Amino acid sequence: MRHLRPFLLVTLGAALLTGCGMFRGGDDPIEPPAELVDFDSTLRVDRLWSTRLGRGGDQLRLGLHPATNGTSVFAAGFAGRVTAVDFENGRRVWQTRLDEGLSAGPSYGDGMVAVGSVDGYLTLLDAETGEKRWSRFVGGELLAPPAVSSRAIVVRTVDGRLVALSPDDGRQLWLTEQPVPALTLRGNAPPVISSGFVVAAFDNGRLGVYQLTNGEPLWEQQIAAPAGRSELERLVDINTRPTVIGSTVYAVGYQGRLVAMELETGEVGWARDFSSYAGLGSDWERLYVVDAEGEVLAVSRRTGNSVWLNDRMRMRDLTAPQRVGESVVIGDYDGYVHWLSISDGEFQARVRTGSDRVIGLLPVGDAVIVQTADGRLDAYRPRGSD
Repeated sequence: MRHLRPFLLVTLGAALLTGCGMFRGGDDPIEPPAELVDFDSTLRVDRLWSTRLGRGGDQLRLGLHPATNGTSVFAAGFAGRVTAVDFENGRRVWQTRLDEGLSAGPSYGDGMVAVGSVDGYLTLLDAETGEKRWSRFVGGELLAPPAVSSRAIVVRTVDGRLVALSPDDGRQLWLTEQPVPALTLRGNAPPVISSGFVVAAFDNGRLGVYQLTNGEPLWEQQIAAPAGRSELERLVDINTRPTVIGSTVYAVGYQGRLVAMELETGEVGWARDFSSYAGLGSDWERLYVVDAEGEVLAVSRRTGNSVWLNDRMRMRDLTAPQRVGESVVIGDYDGYVHWLSISDGEFQARVRTGSDRVIGLLPVGDAVIVQTADGRLDAYRPRGSD
């Protein structure tokens, strides 16, 4: 069933299990995806351009998401093609073919584009030309886009390691790791570089901040503790990218908590019980988050209190929400992209990119780039309110 819950990764034996209703116990009925409701559109959305990236690996739950430097959009397909296109018209700037199955990225930073592979290789390309600078084995499959800076490129591997490499030649600068539970959700939280630190989340429910230069931990905290009798009940993965705004880190985990913590001390500003594997969006006032059932919430960044709730896309395998203009944009398992009002969460517009799952959204100004699991890349921009 294509709409199923996230894949599970059994680390002993590396067996993949589909999540189709697996998180419900006993004889509880499986809730089907919500039928989409009709509404009066208040935005007119135009598709600016569309291009293909090659085979997408649509059943593999990969960490392939578009990135940008403001003028070009970088995207990758499972078959090994990394493509740069002009943001304004979608025309190809360059394309590089790598002889490996790509599974994470691309990520952009300081004139560099980094991608990761299912075989555990990190490859660095020149952002202007697509020329390969180097490729290095980092020890395990990469399912999270790397964090790229002029000082270090930081990657998370499926076996619990956080590795920093030199942008110059790919040599390892430092390594830290956390134990991986026997059963985890498939996917990893992308690391974040901010203010000379690396913020990283792990499958055992821990969140840590490390010195970018040497990997020394500033602090580590358990934001979700395993509970329950079965391995399924004890899942506490943090699979979503932490968000850093100013001096505050926001993070959310599966069967855990949504928390706000001080970047340099780890002090908890607020926390609330929450379960999510989709991720966070944000602006200066609010966080936008999808819970494990597919309900979309806006919460206050200052207090964590709920501002609004949209519960009409339950079980539709939603992407992380993205703030774009005066909207929150979200993709689903069936190729639909939804625009919600930032003020009350009501539907404003809806388009369909095709019939395959939306795997990544990238805001660029007042537009949004949409990547689908079958290797399609589209750009959309609202015309404005009626």
